[in-house]
Amino acid sequence: MFDIQLFGRIEVRTRGVRLSRGDFGGVRPRHLLALLALRGEASISELADVLGTGRKKLEDDLGILRKHLEPDVQPGQSVIVTQRGRLRLDPDRVRVDVARFDELINLAAGRPAERARKPLTAAAFLAARPLLEDEDAPWAAEARNEYRAKLAMARPGSVPVA
Repeated sequence: MFDIQLFGRIEVRTRGVRLSRGDFGGVRPRHLLALLALRGEASISELADVLGTGRKKLEDDLGILRKHLEPDVQPGQSVIVTQRGRLRLDPDRVRVDVARFDELINLAAGRPAERARKPLTAAAFLAARPLLEDEDAPWAAEARNEYRAKLAMARPGSVPVA
């Protein structure tokens, strides 16, 4: 199982190994991982545009990222799935803190305050540090602002929005 943390510094924990900052093979491979963890699925072209690179370079970065995440695994067995020009993380092998945060916010939505408090408190705990705190790319700042707004609603005692 791969546990991906995006709140705070980007970090991956798997099989007793912790990968962070320089362990992904460079800035673009690290950003590629973060985008896949945030978005769930995206086309190679879309990701290349967001990262400001060409398709070929992104495919090279994908190979580098795969090698750093799973050194002895062939691309077809990778946790990063490629299908019809689209990339995604294998949901059966990956847990992402941002996805859990979203689940907790959705769980609290529409509940009375007393029943919403527990999932909102858990969501606020997950988001104790800023999303992608060490990343200054425009897409990271945009995501940080989006989750900052969600966090404002996740404060215990706030009224959740459905």
